[in-house]
Amino acid sequence: MDPVSIEIVLPAPERWLNDLEGRSEPDSSEEVEALDAILADVDRLQQEGCFGETAVSIRDFILQSVPMRPIQSFYNAYGYRVGHSGLDLKPGIRLKIERAYFRAAEAGEEEYDPGHFLGLSTAYFDVELAGDNLTRFQQVGNIRYSPASLAHKVEEGRRDLVLNTLPQEPHYRLFFYTYLVPQKHKRSAVIIGASNASQLDKLDHQLRAMPDKSCENGASAVACFEFDGFVTLSSQIRVELNGKTKFLEWGAQVKDVLTKNWEAETLKSLRIQRRYMNTYRDLRFDPRDSNVLSLGLVGGDRLTWSKRVPVSTPPSTPQ
Repeated sequence: MDPVSIEIVLPAPERWLNDLEGRSEPDSSEEVEALDAILADVDRLQQEGCFGETAVSIRDFILQSVPMRPIQSFYNAYGYRVGHSGLDLKPGIRLKIERAYFRAAEAGEEEYDPGHFLGLSTAYFDVELAGDNLTRFQQVGNIRYSPASLAHKVEEGRRDLVLNTLPQEPHYRLFFYTYLVPQKHKRSAVIIGASNASQLDKLDHQLRAMPDKSCENGASAVACFEFDGFVTLSSQIRVELNGKTKFLEWGAQVKDVLTKNWEAETLKSLRIQRRYMNTYRDLRFDPRDSNVLSLGLVGGDRLTWSKRVPVSTPPSTPQ
């Protein structure tokens, strides 16, 4: 074997998928947990220079090669799976921050009573790749207020712009608190960054185990930014649909972007291209298998399709 090469052997696709689907929680799969441990070791070895001078992330190479069902392809691109709350932030993702404002509650009133609603602010940030394969957050436009007069009355939304000043790190992850934090907790999400992904895995585990603790308590985090208050942080992906660039909500599937009122049998052609490492490749699939319509889309995907034109039969002329 070439001394600078590495060979990784995974279970046969059928065995791997059966193991994942044969348990109530994929997170408890021994195979997936073992893979997490291997990925942590790979990160450490790459940090120590064991794979030579390469800009390629061995971890990403492994993740993109793991067999998954079409609907679970988010694991390949972002390391996301059921049971975990982390989404690796990669180029092609856009973050949308929506913050709601309410007038101050008086004695005996609910803090976020709908009747006290004042308006919304919205800010966008693109996840970009800077020099030396570092990740940065680039603000897109200015904060938008609805109504516009709200801009002169509130200041809280400007705190979100600090995201633009986070240090550039090789790895960033979005951690969702949605289903973990007690109802009265004011934190909704957090963005964490580190020099390698295994550090994020460790902090991810700590946050899931102790959701009421601040991410600033995790010594392994190089960067940490928490979103407090009545705020929603969502992610979008940039895809190309029939030659036009569009941002979709994260989690969108192929069937969500096809022409309205489509039927599988009306599709004349469907081509899907995905970036594998640094090269675009055609996804090969059986056009008769409708499972491809459940494929989870990831940032950078290119889709082109066309529909069959129905042939109308002219009415017969009475003889």
